Amino acid sequence: MRLALAEILLGVCAWGVEIRGSQTGVEAREGACALARTASKVDAGAAQVFFRFVAAGVRRGDRFRIEWVDPRGAVAASADYEELPRAAELCFLSAMPVGGMEAAAQPGVWTARVVVNGRTVHERKFEVEGGGGRLGARVVEVSEKELVIDARGATSETSVNLARYTPAGGWEYVAPALADRQEGQRLWVKAPKLEPGEYLVILGNPDGEQSAPARFVIATGGGYRMPVLAGERWRISQRPYGTYSHWGRALHAYDIAPLDGRWVAAMRGGVVAAHDLGLGQTPRRRIFGNYITIDHGDGEYSHYAHLKTRSFLVRTGQRVEAGAPLAEVGNSGYSFGRHVHVQVTRAPSIAAPSVPFKFDAAPAVLTRSVKPPAGRPQSVRWQGNAGFAQWWTRLLAVPQGARRLAVKLAWEERANDYDLYVVSPSGRTHHAEDEQFRVESPEAGQWRVSVQAVKVGREGAGFRVEPEVTPARP
Repeated sequence: MRLALAEILLGVCAWGVEIRGSQTGVEAREGACALARTASKVDAGAAQVFFRFVAAGVRRGDRFRIEWVDPRGAVAASADYEELPRAAELCFLSAMPVGGMEAAAQPGVWTARVVVNGRTVHERKFEVEGGGGRLGARVVEVSEKELVIDARGATSETSVNLARYTPAGGWEYVAPALADRQEGQRLWVKAPKLEPGEYLVILGNPDGEQSAPARFVIATGGGYRMPVLAGERWRISQRPYGTYSHWGRALHAYDIAPLDGRWVAAMRGGVVAAHDLGLGQTPRRRIFGNYITIDHGDGEYSHYAHLKTRSFLVRTGQRVEAGAPLAEVGNSGYSFGRHVHVQVTRAPSIAAPSVPFKFDAAPAVLTRSVKPPAGRPQSVRWQGNAGFAQWWTRLLAVPQGARRLAVKLAWEERANDYDLYVVSPSGRTHHAEDEQFRVESPEAGQWRVSVQAVKVGREGAGFRVEPEVTPARP
């Protein structure tokens, strides 16, 4: 399908805001609101796609949202911008991960959409090419000794290729391997020692066919705690791979916003380097604002950004313990709403590449395979919470030969509204119109269960998800 070169404008002057110079691309300049490489067609193996535009006539209190809409019309990801200052012009830059993520399995025409104060004012089309082939892969478990991969279309001669993401050079080839063991379409592969970072698995067949890349991460084992004080309520407003700003060097960062909290706390003990630069909000400068770095003495450094000026409780050279209050959460630097940006690096600079890390009691890898006992239906209940336009996601393992998969979404407050999405291991997305999903003879592997809040207060509200898997008869 050929894409029109002209922009598709939907009421560009709605609410007094005019959208100018929108572009999509596959490379951006870190620290600036600019694309290094524009493109209207994106390969399914690309690390991410970017959407950049300028908004003219922004008023204080305007609320912007960037939505990434898949070929079926569902919002796959979004980024919210609140507490915007009045400005003649503001530049926006958002990113969506592609290679190894769900977007790679949904080739076709996508839409980057600008929503201002609840009204769509601009759209730009782009195309994801490739992906969705006969050969596919999903990493379901990672350990020090091996990778466990659920494959599609694999044979005894299928090769397993590993690559690592580096912010400076993109994907860097690591090593080839053959499955050490194969049962049906599940592969066990002896892996080389992998340092903390982001990796890709690409399967290859002798005829030259390759799978779309499947991502996994190795997290540092540092044992970090949440950067908040006990008894305060906070929410994670942006996770790693976040479309608002977590790409490139900040790929593995978290943004954590207070509900009724105030003080940011140390995630681990160490020696402080305090950087109270006297900054407020800098909407035209993509910087971290006032921040604190803690040297943990083992080659790892944690960073706490967007802090409130003149609120620091610690000074450079001071040693602190885990949980010690550092400073008040703020809105300094490139920030649109009070939150703290936290990340871990292997160098003292906050601008160094982030590495994956885990909070206490969180798994060291993104996915883990769980095999339920055969026989009776296996059901669980998940409790979730999401604010408007936010996503909640869990992974569900479905064994080979399962007879049925059912997922039910429910909530108590009638005024609220949520959407239920269920994604198969091969990447097919199911939108449950009546909050209930059911399929006979489901595909084996890791299913993704996602809930999007479409009508709820800013503080979020709770819901419950009840998945049930009926295994094969013993």
